[in-house]
Amino acid sequence: MLPENRVIGNYVKMMLNNTTSVFPTVTSYRQASEQHVALRTGLGIISFLSFTGNGSLVLMFFKNRDMLRTPYSMFILSLAVTDMTTGIGLILTPAYIIGTYNFPIPSGFAGELFCRIVASYFLVFYLGIVSVFTIACLALERWYAVARPAKYKASFKKTRVLGILSSVWLCSFALNLPQMFEMTLGPNGNCVWITLTEGRLRRAVAIIEFNGKFFIPLVVTSAAFINLGLRVRQSPALFKTNHGRAGIRLLRMCTVTAVVLAICWFPNQFYYLLFKFDITLMDNPAHHFTVIMCMGNSCVNPFIYCATNKSYRKKFIKLLCPCWKRYVGPVDGTSESPRQLHNSISGEGLDGDLFEGDIMMDPAELEQLKREWNNKN
Repeated sequence: MLPENRVIGNYVKMMLNNTTSVFPTVTSYRQASEQHVALRTGLGIISFLSFTGNGSLVLMFFKNRDMLRTPYSMFILSLAVTDMTTGIGLILTPAYIIGTYNFPIPSGFAGELFCRIVASYFLVFYLGIVSVFTIACLALERWYAVARPAKYKASFKKTRVLGILSSVWLCSFALNLPQMFEMTLGPNGNCVWITLTEGRLRRAVAIIEFNGKFFIPLVVTSAAFINLGLRVRQSPALFKTNHGRAGIRLLRMCTVTAVVLAICWFPNQFYYLLFKFDITLMDNPAHHFTVIMCMGNSCVNPFIYCATNKSYRKKFIKLLCPCWKRYVGPVDGTSESPRQLHNSISGEGLDGDLFEGDIMMDPAELEQLKREWNNKN
C-alpha cells in the first residue's frame, strides 16, 4: 500500500541524515520528479486498459446473458466489475495519475470523505482485496464442482452466489476499514496523514492485515487448485470428452488468473509488511514498482481469458468485430454430434457431474440432458 506519498519525502529524510548536507540537491528533486512521472504514466496506461478491457468483458456478459446461468460466470463478472472500478479509482486517487498538487480537494464534509476514502488509497486497495477474495471463492466453486458434485447445485444456487459476492464486498470493506482513519482533511484544506499505531501494536496490526487480506485467501486458492490438478491427473478420461475438455479449459483459465493475481499482489503486500516493521521505505523506485504490479493486475484478466479459453476468445471477437461472426464459428459449445453429446453427458464411465465446466452448460442443464438420455435408453 501507499500510506504516504510526498514528492521528495524519502530524499529529504536521507539528506537530513547526511552530516555533510542538510538540504536535498537538485539531482534529488529531478530523480524524484522522474520517478513520479514514470509512476503516473504506468498507472495511467493501467487505468485505461482496466476500464476498457473489463468494460468490454462486462458488455460481453450482458450481450450473452445465458452465460450468467453458471455460478463461475457470476464470479468472473463480479471480478470484471471490480477491476473496471479500479481503473476509475486510479484516476480519482490524487497521488497516482493527476498529482497531489493538481487535484482539487473539496471543502467541508465532502473533503473529509474524499481524504478518507479516495486520497488515503482506501478505495483502490479495497477493490484489490475484493479481487483477492473473489478469486478464492471462484477456486472453491471449481473445487466443489469437481470434488463435491452432489452438493454443488445446492451450495451454489444463484441466490447463494449473490450472497457470497455480497459477503466478499462487506468483509473486504471491514478488513480495510482502518485505512479510512489514517487520513483526514487538514486545516489548510489538504489531506494529512494520522498515525494510529506505533511499535509492537503497529507490527501486530500489520501481520493481521497481511494474513487476512492476502495470505489466507491465497492459501485457500492455492490449496483448491492444487487439489483440483491432482484430481484431474488421476482421471485422465476427463480429457477425452468435449465437456471434459471444456472443463479443463475453464480450470486452466481460473488457475492462470489466480497465479497472476498472486504474482502481482505479493510484492506489494510483502513490501508494505516490511515497511510496518521499519525495514523498507515508501515512495522510492522499488515501492513504485510494486504499486504498478498490483494495480496492473486489474487490467490483465480479459487478456488471460482470451488467451486460455477459446469460448471467451470467440465471444470477444464477436463483440469487438461483429463482421467476423462467420469466421469465428460456434461459440456456445453445442456443435457436437449425437455420439459426442452422449459422451459429454455420460462421461463414458465417469460421474457426469465430475466437471461442471462447459461455458454454456450449467449443472442443472447437464443433469436434465442426462435424464433425457436415460429416458430414451
